[in-house]
Amino acid sequence: MMNTRPLIVLVLLLCLSRLVANAQDDDSRRWAIDFRLSPVKPIVTLNETPDKYYDPIKTGGGPNFSAHIEYFIPQTGFSVVGGYDHEVMDFYSGDVSADLSQIMLGGRWYFLSKSCALQPYLGVSTFWNVAGRKDAGTMSMSGMYGSYERKYSVSSPVLSVAPVVGLDIYMFSCVALEIDYGFRMAVDGHTSSQTTFGKDTTPYAMRSPMHRHALSVGLKVTFPFKFTSSDFGGLLDSLLDLK
Repeated sequence: MMNTRPLIVLVLLLCLSRLVANAQDDDSRRWAIDFRLSPVKPIVTLNETPDKYYDPIKTGGGPNFSAHIEYFIPQTGFSVVGGYDHEVMDFYSGDVSADLSQIMLGGRWYFLSKSCALQPYLGVSTFWNVAGRKDAGTMSMSGMYGSYERKYSVSSPVLSVAPVVGLDIYMFSCVALEIDYGFRMAVDGHTSSQTTFGKDTTPYAMRSPMHRHALSVGLKVTFPFKFTSSDFGGLLDSLLDLK
């Protein structure tokens, strides 16, 4: 199967160069790019493993990488955003995992004045998986807590939808720290496993619909890119305070 990741990154870079070239001399924010790290926490709906076996599920994943381009709709508090998200979901500390390459499309509503340094927002994001969806296999392990054999099946979602809430903290007029939380609901996704322990032939099941919590932290740069006199003044004050 053709690896689409280099093509996606190339398209994003071309779009970015186009945005910079077309940025006009205007005080308002028109475009933005952001780069994020996004750890996730998948939801488990069934875990039959009895307490007598030391077998923590330890779901997680990340830090995952994403890059987005955002367009602010003039005279409104709304924006549209799109980009690329690479996401890994782990179960049993990585014994079972899903690797997703996703095209992200969504929208946001900023409800405070653009003059505020703090810009909270509400929104919806969709994630379209363009990577392989199916994986299955068997793995075994032995150690100080005993031995086990695990059969697993992964069907990654073709689409995930997430309500999001976030906050942009503008350190300068055109540079912000971005914090974002979303609950990503998987469409037609599931992960399951059957585990047997040592001489115990009873299979204990685990299931997950692959819904997950996602917390993102990153850096946002807005265009037209410029520093104001207040930015320079604040930077100078900070440097003087360090002395």
